[in-house]
Amino acid sequence: MFKKILVPVDIDYPNAAKVVYEQAAKLAGFSGAELKLVSVMPDFGMPIVASYVTEKVRNEAYASFNESMQKFIAENCDQSVAYTVRAGKNWEEIINAAEKWGADLIVVYHNRRREINEVFSRSCSQRVSDNAKCSVLRLRNIRS
Repeated sequence: MFKKILVPVDIDYPNAAKVVYEQAAKLAGFSGAELKLVSVMPDFGMPIVASYVTEKVRNEAYASFNESMQKFIAENCDQSVAYTVRAGKNWEEIINAAEKWGADLIVVYHNRRREINEVFSRSCSQRVSDNAKCSVLRLRNIRS
């Protein structure tokens, strides 16, 4: 079965993130798998934007995001869980985190309520599913 399960969480949607974590934790319990959470903060990748953002501001943003992640874990996870915070495009960083850690499953949430966004670009979960080198479980219809 699975040995390493990566769980991307969006801390801006803590209720949905909690349900995704709970489902992944149940799955991990069946096979004794390790769980690791990952959350991706937007970066300042556009050169025009990046030129105005100081290193101090970047560090403060990362520290704040990291603190939010720790708070999410303390409030929603019933066990000690490893996590990582990354910056960049969400789907790319999720895949990079999975490859670096050696995950054999990624559990993601697919929000069908944002269909208008998918007219213009594919969803994060779809991009992860299409590009990941490991298995991907897309959870749907989560009530948050």
